[in-house]
Amino acid sequence: MKRTLLLVLSIFFSLSGFSQALQVRGTVIAEDDGLPMIGVNVVLKGGQTGANTDLDGNYSLTASSGNDTLIFSYLGYVSQTIGINNRSIVDVILIEDIEILEDVVVVGYGTQRKSDLTGAVSSVRGADLTKIPSSSPVQALQGKVAGVQVTSTSGAPGADQVVRVRGTGTFNNSSPIYVVDGVILDDISFLNSSDIQSMEVLKDASATAIYGSRGANGVILVTTKHGKAGGQVEPTVSFGAEYSSQVLAKKIELLDGREFAAYVNDITPGSYNNLDAVPNTDWQDLVFSSAPIQNYHLSVAGSTEKSQYYLGFGYFNQQGIIDKSSYERFNLQLNNTYNLSEHVRMGNNLTFAPYTQQNTANATYAAYRAQPVVVPFNEDGTYGEVPGVGNPLSDIETTNDFEKGLRTVGNLFAEVSFLQGFTFRSSFGADMAFQKNRRFTPVYYVSPQQQNEINDLFVGNRENVTWLWENTLSYKKLIDKHSIDLLGGYTMQEASSEFLEASAINILGVTENLWYLNADNINPTTIKNGVDENLNYAIISYLFRANYAYNNKYLLTATFRRDGSSKFNIENRYSNFPSVAAGWNIANETFMEKVPAITNLKLRASWGQIGNEKINYLDQYALVLNQINSVFGQNEILLPGSSYGKTGNPDLKWETTTQTDVGLEIGLLNNRISAEFDYYSRTTDDILVELSTPGYFGNGEGVKVRYNAGSVLNRGFEFNVAYNEVVGAFKYRIGVLGSTIHNEVLSVGGNSGVDSVLFGGNLGNGQLVTRSSVGNPIGSFFGYQTDGIFQNEAELAAYPHESLAQVGDLRFIDQNGDGLINSLDRVYLGSPIPDFVYGFSFEASFKGFDLSIDFQGQVGNEIYNGKEAVRPDLYNFETHVIDHWTGEGTSTTEPQASSGGINYAPSNRFIQDGSFLRLRNVTIGYSFPESIAAKVHMKEARFYVGGSNLLTFTKFTGYTPEIGSSDVLANGIDTGIYPVTSIYSVGLNLTF
Repeated sequence: MKRTLLLVLSIFFSLSGFSQALQVRGTVIAEDDGLPMIGVNVVLKGGQTGANTDLDGNYSLTASSGNDTLIFSYLGYVSQTIGINNRSIVDVILIEDIEILEDVVVVGYGTQRKSDLTGAVSSVRGADLTKIPSSSPVQALQGKVAGVQVTSTSGAPGADQVVRVRGTGTFNNSSPIYVVDGVILDDISFLNSSDIQSMEVLKDASATAIYGSRGANGVILVTTKHGKAGGQVEPTVSFGAEYSSQVLAKKIELLDGREFAAYVNDITPGSYNNLDAVPNTDWQDLVFSSAPIQNYHLSVAGSTEKSQYYLGFGYFNQQGIIDKSSYERFNLQLNNTYNLSEHVRMGNNLTFAPYTQQNTANATYAAYRAQPVVVPFNEDGTYGEVPGVGNPLSDIETTNDFEKGLRTVGNLFAEVSFLQGFTFRSSFGADMAFQKNRRFTPVYYVSPQQQNEINDLFVGNRENVTWLWENTLSYKKLIDKHSIDLLGGYTMQEASSEFLEASAINILGVTENLWYLNADNINPTTIKNGVDENLNYAIISYLFRANYAYNNKYLLTATFRRDGSSKFNIENRYSNFPSVAAGWNIANETFMEKVPAITNLKLRASWGQIGNEKINYLDQYALVLNQINSVFGQNEILLPGSSYGKTGNPDLKWETTTQTDVGLEIGLLNNRISAEFDYYSRTTDDILVELSTPGYFGNGEGVKVRYNAGSVLNRGFEFNVAYNEVVGAFKYRIGVLGSTIHNEVLSVGGNSGVDSVLFGGNLGNGQLVTRSSVGNPIGSFFGYQTDGIFQNEAELAAYPHESLAQVGDLRFIDQNGDGLINSLDRVYLGSPIPDFVYGFSFEASFKGFDLSIDFQGQVGNEIYNGKEAVRPDLYNFETHVIDHWTGEGTSTTEPQASSGGINYAPSNRFIQDGSFLRLRNVTIGYSFPESIAAKVHMKEARFYVGGSNLLTFTKFTGYTPEIGSSDVLANGIDTGIYPVTSIYSVGLNLTF
């Protein structure tokens, strides 16, 4: 079956022009199983004569003389050059070439040789995904793919990752889609990295247009592991075990007890009379501790004459560095392929992943704010009172937040090949996610501000079920030097989501087995809130792709997809998504034979349109508010009713991205040096934006309606350069990659509303610190620019713009010169989107030892230190306030001691450089010699140690410069997220 798959991927050189000198025939068989090989390319060296082997591996051609030479080639096997030597029969045995096999990459609805690609596609090996101890395989893409940025929303166990492919293209959901063995998904955090064979990132329109309305933000293809094809293969059993220890990677420099008391005395003199007597509590040491990660995986893979199979079992358990936070998951992966006949095969891919996640309180933010002069426990053992913050340790103890779920993803498929070159494939896939949440808060008392007089319980159940039916017909044909590959298909997808939420107070149960809404409820009427909702949508699609290659030199690709979605009204339900691409394998030209140092040289270009349908389809409907009580009559009778909330917009349509890409691929010195360069430009139009509406629409004040009104530009340059070398037993590889990102809002409101700016980044105190406006990046930081500090009364009197300012306060610039400091003076302060994202890797092996080092980083982005900016109370401070202004000339940057007020207005005071360079991973391993492994009946045995997030070089003062958010309008704002950890690991891999 392996060679059958390779056959439909091969590009043959069938040549004509036969002479009558000598008739040569023979049979080609495979070295690995001795079976005849179908479709092997046989050509005369330097001539125009050739043939392909038939179903029995036989070939026949006419040579010009008995001294000619034959070249036998087949994708995935080492080519052989054999002289005829006046023989009429020349039989050949071909040997599998692993390196060539790796040049076959997965694309949408198929595979292609990399040399035939006209699109921008990057591949990541499955082995690279297991280097990082993480619950999500996506995290391993950091610094591995040019044009891809991965950031963590949190360092908590099971936290989500934010993935951006070639920038942020919309104000809405900007995440790529994932296609796992043909099933389209929104995330892959449930997969076990050890079950993944490879991941391909589709970046340009030529590669993603086959997915139409879901390809605008990129497509990540995931291929899970399968049994090796090729006849009877004994089962291979693999076992991996890894134990890791997590520690806080960095502590924030905060004031200690004496420093805090001294600073507070400068705000309110006499608050602390004896600085040497105040307590000194380090809340970070109390909240954070080391925590383990355990990861185990067992797999069995093999094949018979009629089938291939893969069975994988995984267990992952991560405890958080904050108590009562954890993530535990089991994985079962079952993949089978059955060869029912020479022309029919069937198979299945199944992933089964139950998990349990425990979430703790936001103790990170509490530990940052808690005053060091407060003791954690009183003498009687009760929790100490932390004014305005709450005791972080009590928050942890009283939080009981659990999520249990099950994710099942799989498909069944059948393939039938008929006539010559036709293959019909039908696949039925399903994605089922079941989730249960339970959160219980007991009765407790720490202080009047930190207490819960009546216990409360929240329960939520969610079910998401998606099914996908896809039918494709492909045709592959080689006519002389012309290679044709056609694909057509029809797909149907339907998704439904149901969730039920309810809460209750004053329940009798205080232990976990009694955390149910009606479990000995003291008063059933205390079930106070409930939500029950069902959402459904469907998509149907028609797709077509044509690949054409002439003589393996000139490449053309055309793709078309037509999607129809129930998320839109009938007039806008369907849309077309085309793309075209061309490639030129310059290295295969005759004139390049004079430059043997250039192994590969390919130029490619593409243009296309793709869409984004990740929207809330309820926006097209009007909103009706229930539970509205009205008073009627003189007796003031309350009658329940409904009220018109806001109007809908039935004219909503797709967001459409138009993308252009130009790429150059280079291979030198037999591909020891390889490089890829890409320039891309993509513009997204008709972005859905919430805009204000005139009063006559009937909406209430502040109520907005969605329109297709925005446009965003992303453009940049990508490169990926690698050098491979072998010096005796020493092998090494050096890789460098990077990408620039220029993000710019082209329009926001258009003619559809009165808004010209989108505001975001709510810090929780009413401050909105980001704006998306024309000419600036999405989610840019806006605030006041400071111009030093008022040093004396004369300066203050000469600058009457700040009515509430005092000597020692920050001086804000009056940008518009109207003599007032107000919101009109807030200007662009920076962007959370980096200008440049890069990665560096080094791999080496010598005899049994191996070494792997990975760096990643980014340059040019800013971070808003939101956790420091919000101060409704007297919290702790970062140590930079020690150098605050205390009199004329003492400081020009740090204002006088204060907590809140004008010095904490949104300004560049809280903007920090988010650039960083991180030592992402270091792994050192040793593989025991085969002779030693064989003595204990093993094929391979490898032991390794490693570390992740070991060093970070940055000017940012927070826990981590990786500040991700799924809300593109609130990206790069540090509000005290769960810290990213340094991880130290030890592991063992065994193969039997």
